[in-house]
Amino acid sequence: MNTILIWDIPTRLLHWAFALSLTASMGIGFLVDDDNPLFQSHMVFGIAALFLLAIRVILGFAGSRHARFANFPLRPREIAGYIRSALIDKTKRYPGHNPGSAVATVLMFLLVPALFITGIVRDGEAFEEGHEIFAWALLAVILLHLMGIALHTIRHRENIGASMVTGKKAGEPTESIRSAQPLLGALLLIAVGTWITALFANHDSNSATVKLPLIGTSIQLGEMEDGEKEHKETQHDHESRREKHDHNDDD
Repeated sequence: MNTILIWDIPTRLLHWAFALSLTASMGIGFLVDDDNPLFQSHMVFGIAALFLLAIRVILGFAGSRHARFANFPLRPREIAGYIRSALIDKTKRYPGHNPGSAVATVLMFLLVPALFITGIVRDGEAFEEGHEIFAWALLAVILLHLMGIALHTIRHRENIGASMVTGKKAGEPTESIRSAQPLLGALLLIAVGTWITALFANHDSNSATVKLPLIGTSIQLGEMEDGEKEHKETQHDHESRREKHDHNDDD
């Protein structure tokens, strides 16, 4: 069987950037207490992962052949058959995502926004508990995905993990994509690198906030202590009184 080009550079770039952002965010989130100053970076990395996911979703509709969601083998019967054959004998080869990796990808793409919402809102115990449940669920999906890659590599003697580095897998010439899209990959690298660099530059650890580049919205990273909250409210009252006093002077 020939070695063919399956993954273009933009898809591979987003795959690794998303994986690294998630690894950093989850590593800090699981290992550091939420009152540690480093915990804020956990949330900033999570926002970076969500940004990368948004771009990947666009490629899921307008990207190269095997990156498109329309080509994900997600039919229930096909998924069930894949799992059954994976446990008994060698599974069918797929040029792009197999049913196992397709399901894992979809679950990750759903869990990351859920983690963002429950991590930012923090309105009551339900959101905090939901955030923790989603985090453990995402970790379980990632571990199962890695185990599936390892199982495929051993049984098929094909290192499919390396395909996200080289972009190539064993397959038929008709299944190959036309180009690795190097120019689009370079532009994407510049755009993504600039946005994420600006995101970390906009992180204010003193106020525990981060401003989203281009969007301008500020996000609170965690809950403020009571003393910090009282100080901020007092400062806001002083500013309101000063503005009112200045307005009266103008009259």
